[in-house]
Amino acid sequence: MAFVVQPSARAAFTLSELTDSYEQFKERAPQPLDAATGPRAVAYRFGGCVLFVYQEFEGDAVILMHPSA
Repeated sequence: MAFVVQPSARAAFTLSELTDSYEQFKERAPQPLDAATGPRAVAYRFGGCVLFVYQEFEGDAVILMHPSA
């Protein structure tokens, strides 16, 4: 499984926060994805910032992103 950190997440979170989020996401054993259920996603809050972690549909990449304004 690939671990992709978007620039918005790199700028807003520490390496430790990103790593912890990814590890928690992996531990929850992502369910198989299909067109009916869509991608699996989790939101983590660190202080006043939110980090979204999701697995791409039909892919092995896990994306970490911070919604920027």
